[in-house]
Amino acid sequence: MNWKNKGAEIKKYVSDAYPYLKGNYSLVVKNENCYFKPGILTSKVTSGSLSFRYSPSRQIFSDATTGVFPEKNILYILALSNSKVMNIVSELNPTINFQAGDYGKLPVICQNVKYVEQITKKLVEISQEEWDDFENSWKFKVHPLLLHIADDKQTEVGGRLENAFAIWKTEAQDRFDQLKANEEELNRIFIDLYGLNDELTPEVEDKDVSVRRANEERDIKSLLSYFIGLVFGRYSLDTPGLAYAGGEWNTDKYQKFVPNEDNLLLLNDDRYFDDDRDIMNRFRTFLAVTFGEEHVKENMDYIAHVIGKKADNSEQAIRKYFVDDFFKDHKKGYQKRPIYWEFNSGKQNGLKALMYLHRYDEGELAMMRTDYMYPLQSRYEERIEKLQQWVQDESVTKTKKQLEKKLKHVTQQLKELKQYDPIVRHVADQRINLDLDDGVLVNYEKLQDGNKILSKL
Repeated sequence: MNWKNKGAEIKKYVSDAYPYLKGNYSLVVKNENCYFKPGILTSKVTSGSLSFRYSPSRQIFSDATTGVFPEKNILYILALSNSKVMNIVSELNPTINFQAGDYGKLPVICQNVKYVEQITKKLVEISQEEWDDFENSWKFKVHPLLLHIADDKQTEVGGRLENAFAIWKTEAQDRFDQLKANEEELNRIFIDLYGLNDELTPEVEDKDVSVRRANEERDIKSLLSYFIGLVFGRYSLDTPGLAYAGGEWNTDKYQKFVPNEDNLLLLNDDRYFDDDRDIMNRFRTFLAVTFGEEHVKENMDYIAHVIGKKADNSEQAIRKYFVDDFFKDHKKGYQKRPIYWEFNSGKQNGLKALMYLHRYDEGELAMMRTDYMYPLQSRYEERIEKLQQWVQDESVTKTKKQLEKKLKHVTQQLKELKQYDPIVRHVADQRINLDLDDGVLVNYEKLQDGNKILSKL
């Protein structure tokens, strides 16, 4: 949100767009006096249990939330709000709409304030720490599975990703157990304070604990997403947190793992290039740098087992995940506002390639055609020629059919790629400029220029 000069641009837009308001922008820009204040927020509409979160002073809340902004004892009130005592208020308003007036029905009794706020502060820190472990957080530093590859737990990791996950799993469980125990302690305090021992119990069910345990498949896939960020320079193994999201590119930030020079990474379903254009070449380098060259194979075997894609070997299984599922998972994780965009020629995957939105420039598509699409077309033609010869020479019926199936597939890919080229050329000729301030949806459609060159959002 652009709140420069106290939201002057937004207020002017509201006044211009809704003249019947006669300049009274406060009917749209509501509760401005509470902006950038520390507060307690919850979703206005909910069909489940109420859950309140601490909002720091750097934020503006949306109209989809109900909030209070206490002048004092904010952590105490946060603890009370998230305790089982809050069930009283939930029963007073049985609808799915929770308003500030409903919040005000809870009588606040203050006792043991310092002790309660001490526990609550720790709970906020634990929750923030858990959120910051993954890249959706503004404060994300490094993927948790890479935290111990160069510290005092390095020996325990021993170059094996599976060991790194085991350490992370224990740490996540300890955090989960601590948060659960602290929440139950707060429940005991407030149940006693409000005399509700006959009505409520302090125990918290696992499903209601707000931090996550480790999840092998989810966390390994998030590591693959982090790897993509390293390839494009969004992240760096040398620089904690966000290394590049627009602005001036600084090569000094990248020593251990150097990003691709081009803002493109091919997602081929087979190996056609032995350089940085191929995703699995880059992934092998990533594993070698982080866990050691001698452990690449066993780590790839572990990853392939976890993601569960059926293939002839671990490299093909991981490749298959990137081709078939990565963009779907990325799109879901970023709520259909992806930062990595997928060029997609069609059902045969004649061309699939990722680019990083923040590194895009007007020459992107022209570069893709000359340095990626044309060479790939040549590789397809070479592969078809070889397959035709192998089919001709093969005498074993089963093997011959497998080769014929492969030949048909590559032939279809070549045809699809050729059909895709004039579409890309038309868009490339427009030299389309994107403005990041317009947001993902506007820019996504703008780049396609009425065509379908990207995967569907």
